[in-house]
Amino acid sequence: MRTSRVLLGLCARRATLVSLLPWRWVLQGLPGLERSPQKPVPIAGAQLCPWNARRELYQKVSNFVGSVGSPLLANIYLHAMDKYIESKYLNLTPYQRRRQRKKGDGNYLYVRYADDFIVLCNGTKTDAQQMKEELGGLLDNMGLTLSEEKTKLTHITEGFTFLGYKVIREVGTNGKMVPKVLIPESAMKKYRHKVREALAPNTHKESINAKITALNRLTNGWCQYYKASSSPSRPFDKLTQELFWDMAHWLGRKFDITMPEVMKRYRKEHTFGTKSIQLVTPFEHKAKRLLTKTWHNPYTAKEAIIREKLLIIQSLWSGEEYRHGRMDIREDVIERKGTICAMNGPDCESRGIPLHPSEVIVDHIILRGKFKYPKDADRMDNYQILCTNCHRAKTKNDLEVLSRVR
Repeated sequence: MRTSRVLLGLCARRATLVSLLPWRWVLQGLPGLERSPQKPVPIAGAQLCPWNARRELYQKVSNFVGSVGSPLLANIYLHAMDKYIESKYLNLTPYQRRRQRKKGDGNYLYVRYADDFIVLCNGTKTDAQQMKEELGGLLDNMGLTLSEEKTKLTHITEGFTFLGYKVIREVGTNGKMVPKVLIPESAMKKYRHKVREALAPNTHKESINAKITALNRLTNGWCQYYKASSSPSRPFDKLTQELFWDMAHWLGRKFDITMPEVMKRYRKEHTFGTKSIQLVTPFEHKAKRLLTKTWHNPYTAKEAIIREKLLIIQSLWSGEEYRHGRMDIREDVIERKGTICAMNGPDCESRGIPLHPSEVIVDHIILRGKFKYPKDADRMDNYQILCTNCHRAKTKNDLEVLSRVR
């Protein structure tokens, strides 16, 4: 520090470096301090190697977290386990199941999704432990290992978590013990963190419409997944209150106004919104009692596959409507050009009649790929108003043109 004070007036940038010169060789001589390239760093699934070799290995191998191949390989490997459990424990008649119970042995139910599976047993804890050892031996013969950390033996009254749901047996409204599928507290905590991340103080420069659109997608996706649980209205109501006040404070900080002024400008009954969009709250999603749903086979139902591909193409090629940063441009285009379809094709929905703003799609007249500078495609004169059918026909035509060019 004394050397730094003396040399600070001469050369401020090198003052700290010079002050450490008398102590540099002493520090390097200590056995606990080594230079980073010489210090071995462990890698998961690999031997110890220097830091620079680890960096080169990471650049070549990368770090893959989740992919389509993971559930595909799980289905291929665990298909033998499905056949084994089905042939030995599941293909039993009701008479055989009652006979098993009279003997004192338990029956089993088996559910698997990718590499996550559960086995339900109505026998003793010893029966469950034997099933665990049996499955562990079966997987060991297949070259797989049953994770002891993730495998859990528990009673149904204590509950367990499977695919993001908490399954437990509790007292129901009629006073009897019934199974329940609940929303775990960890899932609610994750939703809160995502909302607070979206409404962070450093996001005040984003437009209101873009922010509400992002929150609506988050809320709709989360609530659609958990609305089939038991009594979702209570956690939905709790999260609604938190989302309401988080959004209110975000609006207040964005425009530097008080809470009464926020309520006066942007409150729409029990939520917030603008002229074109409103914030969707979890409480608006009602419970879904029908849990089972028939679905087509993706390998045989060709017509259903074609229909789904058209829906995917429509969602991907829907123009500026699905871009967060273009919500303000959408409002300007609708305000200037109205809501009448510009193409007026054979399957047009409007036929010269103005549509509701939520039903129209704002699209480019000339594709962005045909511009040398893509920003030139975002001029106001290159936008047009289309209905759903005309936009679908134009998208199909554009895809054919792009495939010919390629």
